[in-house]
Amino acid sequence: MPEVLTFDNYEVLVVRSKRRRTASIKVDLEGVSIRVPQALPLAEIRTLIDSKQRWIENKLKTAALQRQALQAQAINDGSLGNGSTLLYQGRKLSLALEVKPATQVYRHQNQLIVQAPATVLSEPDELRALVEQWLYDRAVEELTFCVNVYKQKVGATPSRIQIKSYKARWGSCKPDQSIQLNWRLIHAPIHILDYVVVHELCHLLEMNHGTRFWSEVRRVIPDYEMQRRWLKDNGWQLTF
Repeated sequence: MPEVLTFDNYEVLVVRSKRRRTASIKVDLEGVSIRVPQALPLAEIRTLIDSKQRWIENKLKTAALQRQALQAQAINDGSLGNGSTLLYQGRKLSLALEVKPATQVYRHQNQLIVQAPATVLSEPDELRALVEQWLYDRAVEELTFCVNVYKQKVGATPSRIQIKSYKARWGSCKPDQSIQLNWRLIHAPIHILDYVVVHELCHLLEMNHGTRFWSEVRRVIPDYEMQRRWLKDNGWQLTF
């Protein structure tokens, strides 16, 4: 039976580990959990959770908003239409559909204009594919440009750049010195995209997340902690 501690507004799942030396609280869409050393008494666990009560409650409020947004997204998935909005480089674009013989997708000020035959615009999957392809193409352009700028500042050149679709990561670096970047970063503000690119380029120098790695990141982006926190708190929104 799992250990569960009950508080006024939430429950906390206790996960014990023989290998863990410190306690760590996690709040996500699934609820609240705490990972602790195997022998840590429940009384001490409860005291630790009590000391983080305000932080936990704030995180739970954020998780509730995320859950609502994801539910709304699931309901509306595939239902793009005139006036639908999507994030592009941290700004909202309004979708404008125009019936035209030839297919074309382009941005004009705060609008993403999709011109296509009526038979295409009336098919949700085809419309979504057009919008997604436009976003992917922009992501390739922006991320490639960003890598070319920051590889000079970092002092490391990747053997290859791949723009991919990930669900649970924003980038990765492989032993062959190639880097992979999530195309959905095109939804994020430019400074967030910069951070992820620098993060992966720095892995070409340090293939870990140790002190020397973060020193390299800080050398290029002194306030990287702000971007890292933003991505952690808002990354779930980077979709359409």
